[in-house]
Amino acid sequence: MIDLGETIDLIKKVAEEQGYTITDGDFMFEVYFDTYHSVAFQISANKNSGYIEVKQWEEGDGYEASKFGRCVYSIRTYSGAIHFCNILMASVEIRAKKPAN
Repeated sequence: MIDLGETIDLIKKVAEEQGYTITDGDFMFEVYFDTYHSVAFQISANKNSGYIEVKQWEEGDGYEASKFGRCVYSIRTYSGAIHFCNILMASVEIRAKKPAN
């Protein structure tokens, strides 16, 4: 079983390094990048079951009117956390309306 606190800290650190905004919350929070062509995730730790659920932003006119869908990722291992961190990093690099280098 993963340590939820350590895993949440890792996800937050990677999100911060990548320039995401992170909302307040220890075991339930959101990370998002940009507010119009939004890449956003709602992350919540299920303390009873010992895993982390990730929902993806699905609709709304910009982040402020966002609606999160069903759980799209279930993080149950440290490897799963690393895979999700890779998703965070890749999402920043390939998002819509990113300025060309």
